[in-house]
Formats: sequence, structure tokens, C-alpha cells
Amino acid sequence: MDEKIIGREYEKKILKSILSSPSAELLALYGRRRVGKTHLIREFFHSQVEIFFTATGQRDTSTTIQLFHFKQEIEKIFYNQSPLPQFKNWDQAIKLLCDVCQNELSKRKVKNIVLFFDELPWLSTPKSNFLQTLEYYWNTRLSQIPQIKLIACGSAASWMIEKLIYAKGGLHNRITRQIRLEPFTLSETKIFLEYRGIYFKPIQILEIYMAFGGIPYYLQLIERGYSAAQNIGNICFEKAGPLSDEYNKLFLSLFNNAQVHEKIIRIIAQKREGILRGELINKLKISSGGRLNQRLKELEEAGFIISFSPYGKKKKYISYRIIDEYVNFYLRWIESAPIKLLHGDSINYWIQLANSQSFRSWAGYTFEGICLKHIKQIREKLGINSTATEIGTWRYISNKNDRDDHGAQIDLLFDRNDGIITLCEIKFKNKEFAIDKLLAKNFKRKVDIFLKQTKVQKQIFLALITTYGLKSNIWSEDLIHNVVTLNDLLK
Repeated sequence: MDEKIIGREYEKKILKSILSSPSAELLALYGRRRVGKTHLIREFFHSQVEIFFTATGQRDTSTTIQLFHFKQEIEKIFYNQSPLPQFKNWDQAIKLLCDVCQNELSKRKVKNIVLFFDELPWLSTPKSNFLQTLEYYWNTRLSQIPQIKLIACGSAASWMIEKLIYAKGGLHNRITRQIRLEPFTLSETKIFLEYRGIYFKPIQILEIYMAFGGIPYYLQLIERGYSAAQNIGNICFEKAGPLSDEYNKLFLSLFNNAQVHEKIIRIIAQKREGILRGELINKLKISSGGRLNQRLKELEEAGFIISFSPYGKKKKYISYRIIDEYVNFYLRWIESAPIKLLHGDSINYWIQLANSQSFRSWAGYTFEGICLKHIKQIREKLGINSTATEIGTWRYISNKNDRDDHGAQIDLLFDRNDGIITLCEIKFKNKEFAIDKLLAKNFKRKVDIFLKQTKVQKQIFLALITTYGLKSNIWSEDLIHNVVTLNDLLK
């Protein structure tokens, strides 16, 4: 059934329950471009159902052409390629789809019929009445047929949420299931590469992940027999590299006002630790309100940014941070690359950059963001799956007028219900991390500042999250209670 689907255990569980459901089902599936939505549905259902109908929307295409493609699919699935008259509108098209589904059910015993509407936002062109028509026929006919499983899929996450999941019209409360398809984890990335015969050590997988994230389409570009650095050089820095200009297509494919969304992204990317909402508004030179809220929500639902309030802070301190690895990588490295890299120089160009101090600094920040995506694995290693009640970050900015007032930042913390707060230091290193006397002093000072500023009374444990683990010495034994390694994140 799903031997070609890597990971996606949660999603496969939902799809299995849809197949076994005694009622009609309407699934809303959304997620970032290239994340594997279409692959998941096709690979899961193609051999499991008697009838699998697909209608795929095309961006910036007229209703006439969309209807023509819809007609072709009906001819293929239900009429053995016999030609049908051209549909005049969506009412004719979807009514016929309902008719032929009911006809098939009356002729033979069919357990399930899957109707897959891929890139639904593109099917719903202005003035086409597509969505209103789909609403009508779902409510009056399709939802009454237990064998019907309708899957509405789209990359424009904000459109899917507004028009389907939280729709105020005919589909209000009609969605029976929803899936936001996330990029692969590090573990799923490892399994995906190994499925393709590529066996990288953990640090090579991390290097790939820092550039591409867990986007299956990007990972499929990696070639066997080349190192992580060589692959990144070829894919991202070659003149005709497939990801050298992916960034420019990314926002245009998802948002109507792509320039504004990209401007927001670029401003947020300037602050590694995240930017306060108020500062973002000032830099954008716009007023705070519904329009900005909508665009930030769209970027967050598409998986490009994350909003968070630092531990102990009120909602007014909400900040935003880039969490899409490819976007971060493009803005920091690809965009600033020489316009014309000669053939063969792209690999050497990236290998030199990857050994620079600026890369190591950038990698530390990027590794921190990746750890924030692997909270589940960190909690399991720390043994706090059932005790952590609040998870967050923390930052204190010192008073510049007070010499004795020092700032501090906690990369990640777990406030637990067993009287403990675990503070996590996240460090990217290409070898075992070693704590010396000065670093130990800084760690202790950071804990003291946290206790002073938050006034918490709980016991503090200090954990280290790093690539190769911790080198044991007198300072590490005194300070560090737990260590999480890259191998743990890969589990």
C-alpha cells in the first residue's frame, strides 16, 4: 500500500481511518510547496481503492482550460477515454461527477471512491463559482454517500484554512479531517536518503538538512557518491542548479501579494534570535492590523516562520523567527554568491565557505532552529515526556547604563511539573564540546540571571544539546545534568 511513503506515520493513520470510515469523509490537506502532499495521497490510495479520481488545478489558468482538464479526467476514469461534450461551467462538471459516482455504485460493489482535488485554490479561479458549486454538491449529494472520500489539497495554506477549515459558508463544519503536512524530521530524512541508496553519517545528514530542510523534493536532488558539501555546491550554486532560483518561485506560487510576504521574510531574517512584533511593524512602516495579521498567519501556516512569546513574557512580547531552512540558506548564502560561477567551481566555492568562521556562526544558529523542530526527540532523551508543561525560550537584555547588569539568553527550556526547570544550551560543533573554566563561569552566570529575573523557585537542571556530545572534565561534571546529541535527534 504505502511502501514508497517514507515516515508520515501520523498521516497514514488518518488516511487509513478515512478508508475504514462508514461515512463520507472530507479531508483538508495543506502544507508548504514541495513537501510531498500529492505523493502522499497518490501513493497511499492508488492501489487501495477501486476508483481514484484526480482533478489538479493550474495556477493562472482560465476556467475554460480547468474545465477541459476536469473533463479529460472524467473521460479517463469513468468513460474509457470516450469523449464528452465540453462543460460550460463547474455546475455541469461536478454534477456529472456526482452522477457517474452514483452510477458506478449502482452497477457494482465499490468499497471506496476517492475524489482528489489537488491544488484546490488554483481550481477556484475568480468568478468561476467553483468553491460554491463544490459546497453545494458536497452538502446535497456527496456527503450522503458513505463510499465517497473527498480530499481537498492545496499549498496555499492560508486559503485552505480560510475557505475550507474555518469557512463561514457552505463548508462550515463540514471538514471531517485535516492534515498539515510538515517537512521530514532528521530521522525521516535519513530514512528517505537510505531508501535512495545514500548512506550518510549523521553530520552529513545535518549539513544537508541545514541547507534543504526536510523537503522531499529538495532531498530527491541529492546524488549518491557525492558528499553533503558537493551536493549543496551542485544543487544550489551551479548556474543551472535546480535550487539556485527556487526562492523566487516559492512565494509567487503561494501568495497573491508575494512581494509583501517576501519583504516580511527578509526583515525577520535579519534577526537570528527573532524579531519583536513592534520592531517588525516599525521596519515595515505599516500599521498593525488585520492585513498584517493575515500575512503573518499565512507565512506561519505555510511553515516559513514561527511566532512565540519568550518564557514568562506576555503576549505583547510576541516575536517571529524564520524556521524554513532553505529560505534561511538562500538569504544567507545563495543570494550573495557570484552571479556566474564557472562550471566546476560551485563545489569548491561552497566547500571553502563551509570551512569559514562565518559559516560556523551561521550553523550554530541554524542548528538551534533545527533543535526547536525536534522537541519530541529532545524530551524523550531527557526523560520528560510526561512532566514538561511549558516549553519555550528566554532572553534578558541588560541595562546598558549598569555595568553590573549582564544580558543572558536561554536557547530552550522545559518548565516541568515535578519542581524542575531544565535549561538547554544548544551548541553546534564538529567535535566533542568541551567546557573550560571561562565557559563554566558564563553558564553559571546565565543560570543566576535567569533565577534573578524570573524569580522562579524551582530546581534548575542544565542540559547540553550538541552534535558530538560532551567531553568529560571537572567543569562538565559539575554543571551538566543531561546531554542530547545529534544521534538522539536522529531517532
